[in-house]
Amino acid sequence: MRQEELIGWLRRIKKLALVEVGKDEEEHITKDMRKIIEFFNTLMEINVEGIEPLFMTPRKEPLTREDAPVKGMEQSEALLNAKEVINGFVKGPKTI
Repeated sequence: MRQEELIGWLRRIKKLALVEVGKDEEEHITKDMRKIIEFFNTLMEINVEGIEPLFMTPRKEPLTREDAPVKGMEQSEALLNAKEVINGFVKGPKTI
């Protein structure tokens, strides 16, 4: 994938995720994106013919955790990184 394509994808992701990334960070992030894509391309080369897909790894007992309530984040803390806040709510982009 060309660098221009990666930058285009990064800009789309930034817009959808409502995050700001400086020009200096774009090069670092696109290098990481390229490594991820190369890794998945390597996985695509593996011959899996005749291998049944696994949807869960077999275990004797399922992994579980205790379902206990925990203190959540305060509203003020949750809104710290919001681009725009109106009456205590995050304002997001208009969607159709």
